[in-house]
Amino acid sequence: MPMRIKPLISIAIILIIISSVSFTEASELTIRVLIYQGKEFSISGNSLEVSIKNGEQLFIKNSDRVDGRVNSSRLSIKIIEGDKLNELSLDTSSTIDITGENISVNGNNYRGSLRVIYRSNSVIIVNILPLEEYLYGVVPSEVPYYWSKEALKAQAVLARTFALKNIRNTPGKDYDLDDSQNSQVYRGKSGEYNETNEAVDLTRGEVVLYNNSLASVYFHSTCGGHTELPENVWKVEKFPYLNGVECGYCNDSPWTNWEITVKRDAWEKTMGNGEIDIEYDGSGRILRLNGIDGTRMRSVFNLPSTLIIGIEVEEKDVLIKGKGLGHGVGVCQWGMKKMAELGFSYRDIISYYLPGVTVDAYRGF
Repeated sequence: MPMRIKPLISIAIILIIISSVSFTEASELTIRVLIYQGKEFSISGNSLEVSIKNGEQLFIKNSDRVDGRVNSSRLSIKIIEGDKLNELSLDTSSTIDITGENISVNGNNYRGSLRVIYRSNSVIIVNILPLEEYLYGVVPSEVPYYWSKEALKAQAVLARTFALKNIRNTPGKDYDLDDSQNSQVYRGKSGEYNETNEAVDLTRGEVVLYNNSLASVYFHSTCGGHTELPENVWKVEKFPYLNGVECGYCNDSPWTNWEITVKRDAWEKTMGNGEIDIEYDGSGRILRLNGIDGTRMRSVFNLPSTLIIGIEVEEKDVLIKGKGLGHGVGVCQWGMKKMAELGFSYRDIISYYLPGVTVDAYRGF
């Protein structure tokens, strides 16, 4: 018997070491986030190191500020170091890498480093930083920092999974995600709070998995009673954990019920002036109205959701009544909040809205 115990212990130790190495690698991944696009910028910080690639490579150390403006077909750069001023004129396809302390872009603070790319008469600025530090700026931008800890932890795991899933799809591109609702809202270091930073740290490296692969996760503000099928919103692959679930937890949301008034002439321009013909999907949302796709209707009239429970055509206006806010797919954030307050763990919350998934440490693609 003693002869069998030693090999088992050795194997266990090896497995622990392998797991630890994979976990460390996951937590040290970097991400590239588009934070600015335009023709004029100002970057400041302490001890900035500026590396300019414009045919040749130029290094400038210990700078305080870098200002840029697109003029005609050139990018004019001013690099300021105390009383010293370096002025450069760069042509297209130029790249500027900036590192330093307390970096600020147009007044917003960011961790990590920056890459300024000048192409096609426009500038983009990309924030490059560790994935976990990126999440510090995402979680409080997606949900209020004062929500219950388990809700914040659930959001951290969802945001981490979403980011990692997108990194896989951006080889050869200048950035992985942007800082808007098109990806995940990200406000950099300026948007951080201790409470949400702690939620990120407590779930460090954890992601949502399905069949040992990264799950396709989505989240929204308020589902209004039932989550939506993704194929009713976008052209995406179907997964069993995204079939939609009933939700009785988001009634505290300010978007549980809403009313929107649309001018009748604007309504009839899109929907016509005949009878209203509605086709609903399984979640109670409008799939089509008078032949118009529900998501297009939502966009045209700037509606909070497609979960519409009443349409009243009046003499000059059309009154639209509905429930929920957002696309309705995946995790309902206001439902997540209530579940956390009721004592559910972040794992329970994620499993409720995405049945069949697991939450575990990320161990590579």
